[in-house]
Amino acid sequence: MKPSKRNIQRLIRGAMGEIKADLIISGGEMVNVYSGEILKGMEIAVLDGRICYVGPKAGHTRGPSTRLLDAKGLVIAPGFIDAHTHIGHFCRPYEYLQAYVPHGTTSLIASCDELQTVFGFRGLKIFLDEVEAHPARVFTLISMVSPQDPLLCSTPALSAAEVAEGLSDPRVLGMGEIVSWLRLAEGDPELLEKIELALGAGKIIHGHTAGARDQRLCAVAAAGVSSCHEPIREEDVLERLRMGYWVMLREGSIRRDLEATLPPIVSRGLSTQRVILVTDSMAPDDVAQNGHMNFIVRRAISLGFPPVQAIQAVTLNAATYSGLEQEIGGIGPGRYADFTLLEDLKEARVHSTLIGGEVVAERGHSLVRSQPISLPADIMGSLRLTPNVTPDSFRIPCPSPSAKIRVMELISSNITIERILEAQPQKGFLEADPGQDLLKVSVFERHGERGKIAFGLLKGFGARVGAVGTTACLDENTLLIAGSSDDDMARCASILIEAGGGIAVVERGEVLEKMELPAGGVFSLRPWREVGRGLDRIHRRLRERGSPFSKPLYALMFLTFVTLPALRITARGLVAAKERRLVSLFVDG
Repeated sequence: MKPSKRNIQRLIRGAMGEIKADLIISGGEMVNVYSGEILKGMEIAVLDGRICYVGPKAGHTRGPSTRLLDAKGLVIAPGFIDAHTHIGHFCRPYEYLQAYVPHGTTSLIASCDELQTVFGFRGLKIFLDEVEAHPARVFTLISMVSPQDPLLCSTPALSAAEVAEGLSDPRVLGMGEIVSWLRLAEGDPELLEKIELALGAGKIIHGHTAGARDQRLCAVAAAGVSSCHEPIREEDVLERLRMGYWVMLREGSIRRDLEATLPPIVSRGLSTQRVILVTDSMAPDDVAQNGHMNFIVRRAISLGFPPVQAIQAVTLNAATYSGLEQEIGGIGPGRYADFTLLEDLKEARVHSTLIGGEVVAERGHSLVRSQPISLPADIMGSLRLTPNVTPDSFRIPCPSPSAKIRVMELISSNITIERILEAQPQKGFLEADPGQDLLKVSVFERHGERGKIAFGLLKGFGARVGAVGTTACLDENTLLIAGSSDDDMARCASILIEAGGGIAVVERGEVLEKMELPAGGVFSLRPWREVGRGLDRIHRRLRERGSPFSKPLYALMFLTFVTLPALRITARGLVAAKERRLVSLFVDG
């Protein structure tokens, strides 16, 4: 969002009562995140969208036009901040904001991954304009997963000049997570140049240090990366806290780590000043079921986090790390008048949400009247893939009577291991084997050599389907098809190409589920609740057909994520993630 300058003179005169307030809130208990107290009898006066007075009596700021908000029986907390998230898959970003504000969220730090991976620098500019149309405060990070690793991925990278231009935009807070920390530890010149640009501009750099330890973790911090949202075990949390990282504990759609990471902090009595609670993305189906930041606060409290500390971890701590403490994150003079009014603190049950002193959501519903921008027409149907895909497109030649092959085996929804299996080709081609839970996987090139398809084999997905496909995959965002039937895989691919992108499940020629994502192949233009219901149906369908994962679609989306272990796939081929190299499907010898 564009930062707005405060009118210092008016705020001073408002605090003194010489200019009357636009709004006075009184009657509730107030969470003071600065002192760590819950205070009774406090009144808050708002002028020009900012707080001008906090104290026992705001009567001197009241004028004939001042609105009064009686918060009796409610807890007044600062507006919640999601300090590390992604809002570009499935729903358009504006719809995510509509989904989140009823749950007390007033600000987000969001990386522009999805639009930028597809459209480059232009995608970043579209994202900035899109989120600016909504009153929620979105502080944007330039994506550093575009590409995750240029050796292995085809997504276009921003030039140094484009990064510099992006960092000069006041709506840009810094650099998004650097997932390829191996490149950083190895001193990759292109990556270092961009980091130096960010540090020179005084911007923050988010980290993604999954698997990094000891000297490598030190190297990443020494380069200027200041946070990590990837701790999944007690030792991960402790090492990063002791090393000076801001530690983000995640409880979102892709992973839920709080149960493993938060109790050790509480039981050891460690300082929580550098602990931040984040989602790392919350999909619309999960918002409908659980909420957003209020859900994480509730979970944290249930795991032993004292309520005030839980509130601090989604307000003051997040704002302080992000360099926004003078703007958001607490109820104090000069800050934006962003509030979450709670009916119950421990349950984090939200009554209403205010941004800039205006009620934007009440009792679970957004009251925002603004409209999203008109997206450029040419981002629709922009896959640039030809729809005449045939079953022959998915045949994998194997001239030998037997062969050893590398197989991606899922051991969780986002981690694979490499499995070497003996394959028995049929008529010179490798085939899927549903009886052995072995599916074909194909990834289409949309950025470079169009028409190219890379192949792999997947074990552990579990769902008995002819084909399932998606164009929303991390962070390639190109067409990925998995299946046991070449005919169904061809039908699934053609359907999604003709739709301009989306998700589909096909069995024996019948389309069991379909959701169109025509904007760049990454998101829908439909309302968030409708998209959420579609996602829920797809996940449920795949579970019913045997997938062991609660969110089976994510297992497919992560296959192209080349910076997590162990064997991955992009349009360039199979990837040995730890070695940062492409490998053959066939094992020599």
